[in-house]
Amino acid sequence: MNEAQRREAEAFAVFWDREGVRELAPLRRAPIKGWVQWAFWGLRAYIVVMLVLVTIGFTRGMH
Repeated sequence: MNEAQRREAEAFAVFWDREGVRELAPLRRAPIKGWVQWAFWGLRAYIVVMLVLVTIGFTRGMH
């Protein structure tokens, strides 16, 4: 460990001691509504179609 890394580690240790460990607030999943929900379903469909096309391409491209 060089001098710069040592100073950075010491500065982080001071910060950690000063701030302490706090409990984080629990996160809830945001409800997805309207056009955003349709966009996510469209992305899922797009991924499935692309996987099918890639699979077809690999199976027919191999000789």
